[in-house]
Amino acid sequence: MRALTLRARSFIACALLGAVVAVTGCDGNGKLHPVKGKVTLRDTTLTSGAVSYVPDAAKGNTSKVSPVGQIESDGTYTLTTDGKSGAPAGGYKVTISTQYPGAPSGAVKIDAKYANPMQTPESKEVVASPAEGHYDIRIAK
Repeated sequence: MRALTLRARSFIACALLGAVVAVTGCDGNGKLHPVKGKVTLRDTTLTSGAVSYVPDAAKGNTSKVSPVGQIESDGTYTLTTDGKSGAPAGGYKVTISTQYPGAPSGAVKIDAKYANPMQTPESKEVVASPAEGHYDIRIAK
């Protein structure tokens, strides 16, 4: 009976470890990469809103997490994933929302397609060593 209990404990421990690896193993080792960019509409800096990176399965990203960031008054955003700074490597569809409950009055309206991951024309690849401006987003309309 004791051997069965030890075997059951081992099974439970392995199952829990596997679940943790499955949840955090987005990059093969759970590594998050810093993501910071600037959002502009034509030549105007957006000063509020939210940016979300939605995993793009068409680009091989099957992650279950969507990194998010607030657009600051200087137009910059920094992504977090489950409260931790950064995002897992991979391809993402990028959504931008400027109209949401609690948005500042006078927030700039952008085309609704940018808030829909199925319609947004924006996409980004999170990489370990991005070039300068790699995560900048330029909205056309």
